[in-house]
Formats: sequence, structure tokens, C-alpha cells
Amino acid sequence: MPLCAICKQDTPRGRLQERLALPEYRSMIGFWPWITIRVCDGCLAAHERNLRERVHLLARDVVENDEPIVRRVCVACGRAEAGDDFREAAKWLDATGAPTRRCRFYLCGDHAHVPYAEGIVVSSNLTGREPMAALVDELPTVSPSIVERAEGWRLGEGQGPADAEDFTPQRSRDETLDAALAWWQETPEGLEAKGAALGPVRRDYKMRYRLDLARDFEDGRRITLAVLRTDPETFATYRLAGEAVTGHRLG
Repeated sequence: MPLCAICKQDTPRGRLQERLALPEYRSMIGFWPWITIRVCDGCLAAHERNLRERVHLLARDVVENDEPIVRRVCVACGRAEAGDDFREAAKWLDATGAPTRRCRFYLCGDHAHVPYAEGIVVSSNLTGREPMAALVDELPTVSPSIVERAEGWRLGEGQGPADAEDFTPQRSRDETLDAALAWWQETPEGLEAKGAALGPVRRDYKMRYRLDLARDFEDGRRITLAVLRTDPETFATYRLAGEAVTGHRLG
């Protein structure tokens, strides 16, 4: 009698259902195949919950590493069933607003237009004020101690990071939205690609309290508008300059 892959109990064949096994990182980006297993009725709900959680965690890491997710699995809900209603989304857009670079992923029909999904910013869905507002509303209120530890400056001093330009504190939500949307929609000369992400993300830690709207230029520059919520109703914005290196994380 066949065994359930989860509980390892004997189960009548008719009561086993075929499901995807929990993937590894290399399955998400295409180096390993996705494995199919058989699951009994009693284990099905728990397995599907675990599959969604694993997909969410791995998808976030894949996108932060500028890798593509090769299988049609929704990064918003974790749905991985075959179907025709999946839509490809992108982290990076070119100067015309079309998807560019390798980092592509999928959303199912129910989540095709979301601007944010489980830690992933869907740059290709930032098409106007409403999705940008939904994204800004996801930002948590950051504590001064976190900012000082992660970026080396103090919120209360009104100076911003030492290497930042155009630091503007005490912005209302509407002012912040206007600034973020204007930055995102502008197409400066020499723009090669633009992308959005929550950060900062580094090798030694991952924090997602800041919205980074990055512009990469053909001459190798990266200029980022950073947005963070300093209290429930107030935001700060500033610009950071650096090097545009494809295949590396924003931040």
C-alpha cells in the first residue's frame, strides 16, 4: 500500500493527492527540478501551508539577489498549481517602463496587480499613485536605534546620512507620495534601468524598513531615493549615490 510522503502512513491509493514538495532555493531559480510527492487527506492542509510559507521565504531571497523565479508560482499567495492565469512581473524596468534584466517572477490572476507581495516590491505594477500609496503604506515606523545601527545616523538630529543628498524630514504622507511618484515616473537622460525594493539588505542582516527607488544609469551610476517612515504620520526622504552593479542587491 502506498505511503503518504508526510506522515509515512499506509494510505489507500485513491486518498493520496499529488502535490509539489517543499522547494529548495535552487529549484526556484531553475538549477533543481520541482519534485512531486503524494500526500494523504490528513496531511494536505498542513503541507499546503508549509509550501506557501517556503515559497514566500525563498521568493524574497531570490528577488533580493536579482535572480529569476523560473516556475509559475505566485509570490503573493504561494499558489503553484498549473494554469493559464499567471502573469509575469519584474523587479527592473527600462527607460520605457518595460521589464528588463533577469529578475522576473509570477503572480496569479487574483494578485496580478498587487504592488507588494510578502516582502517583494512588484516594480512592474507601480503604474500610478494608488499602487505607490499602497506600497508606502506598507512601510513600518522605524525606530531611531535601528536607523543608527543600520545607517549610522540619528533621526532626531535632522541631518540624515552623511553621504545623502536632499534630506527632507517631516514629510506628510501626501508629500511623500508626490515625491516618490515623481521620482519613479521621471525618465532622466541616460537611464538604463529602475527598480524598487524594501531595504536596506546587506550580507550581514536583512531589514525592510526603507523603500528604495533606484535608478541605474548607462555610465555605471546608481542613484536611489530612499523613503522611510519616522513616525506613524511622518516620513523622510533622501538620495543616495553609488555604483550600479547588475546582479547585486539594491541598497
